[in-house]
Amino acid sequence: MRDENRISPIAAKPLPQPASSGPQGPKPEWPTKGTWFRSEIDLREPEGSELTSALLARISSVDLRRKALRPCDASNRSELVRRIAANALACHTHRVRPYVAYMAKSSAYKLEPIWLNGAAMRRTIGLLERCGLVEVWPGIKGRVSSIYAPSRALLKLFGEHNIRRDSLVENMRSKRLIRLRKSNRDGPEIPFSDTEETVAWIEQLRAYNQFVELHDLAVDLSDLDVRDWLTKLNQKDSLKGLPFRYPELFRTNLFRTFNNGSFAHGGRLYGAWWINAPRSIRRSIQINGERTVEHDYSGHAIRMLYHEEGLVYQGDPYFIEPLWEYAAEHELPKDHFREAVKALTQALINGRSDGSPERARIADFSFKPFKRAEIRELIEAKHSKIAGAFASGAGIRLQRRDSDLALSIVRNLMDQGILALPIHDSFLVAHAYEEKLMEEMDSCYVSSFGFHPLIKKEG
Repeated sequence: MRDENRISPIAAKPLPQPASSGPQGPKPEWPTKGTWFRSEIDLREPEGSELTSALLARISSVDLRRKALRPCDASNRSELVRRIAANALACHTHRVRPYVAYMAKSSAYKLEPIWLNGAAMRRTIGLLERCGLVEVWPGIKGRVSSIYAPSRALLKLFGEHNIRRDSLVENMRSKRLIRLRKSNRDGPEIPFSDTEETVAWIEQLRAYNQFVELHDLAVDLSDLDVRDWLTKLNQKDSLKGLPFRYPELFRTNLFRTFNNGSFAHGGRLYGAWWINAPRSIRRSIQINGERTVEHDYSGHAIRMLYHEEGLVYQGDPYFIEPLWEYAAEHELPKDHFREAVKALTQALINGRSDGSPERARIADFSFKPFKRAEIRELIEAKHSKIAGAFASGAGIRLQRRDSDLALSIVRNLMDQGILALPIHDSFLVAHAYEEKLMEEMDSCYVSSFGFHPLIKKEG
């Protein structure tokens, strides 16, 4: 179980903070940009409530409002002040600049909780600025967002109330655990009405996220490992905001994202920090002080397509004889083309017929001297029995089945008191539970597809 006195080795060894990363010296005329305010960022108890009370006392001394706030309004202000402070701390401790971007127009934050709206944000930030607790750069309508940053006075308050980086937690409300997007995972979100199915998913994810909080997750890394991780994080287009100077290890909540306006597409688990951690970093993860082991489904998407058709598939789905023969003739490693073939196969599964999926961006893999069109023909010939699924957009449909499988595995292990960390089609558990993980991966897959999967140990 989580030991509150134990800090992850990575959290105990902060990285050097660039001289320009805090509100030092003259206030800049305008920050280049900020990291968007996130309502799920919160502070651990009891320090969160203690800091919030201190901030509200400061605000009351400058608030010129004649009438006392109604109880509901006072509660909303308290929650907003708390989250404003939490976001300031998150950016100060994890980003190269401590700037938090927010929306000030009244119609903003329509999908957010009742305590958060643009007008309330504008008023509350203004009061905190009058107290000298934040620096503010009001936005220009239609051009730039508004931005705030913690002042030295707020940083001093953090210290007085024992607010540190490990005081940050994620507290995602139930409605945000299921997200429906108009197109792909980066497309705009759209509202939806809850169904019996979405309510069940929300309850499962809420229980899992609470279960994670009962455990101590640690990563034992050198400074060099951390810097390599940060380089990879900052290269990801999907991770928004200013560059990281420290991984956000407080982000442990999982949520599901569905695509194309349909609960039949996508549904994969996202959000938790370990999902974006490179494999080399995941090898260093510890759960409750015990080293972990990772297993995944080998050739997962290809095998799912065969099994959906009631077909058995044996062997390596990415072994293509002419390519292996070429590698042997030219004294290349026998698996020289394997990762490239795997990447292109995934592109074919995920791509649609109205494009050229073999032209998808595939970094760091070489097909030379073969052309991609030739490789596509070889892949389709090898997998002729399921070739009709290529360039059909099948990947987004398979993600739904894949994500249902992942949720079943982590939920079933949780019921046995075992924490499993999902990374799409692979899972991390403490070494003591390796056999239990493999049994659950096999059992859940057989229940879904009627065939046994091929499970591979990573590392």
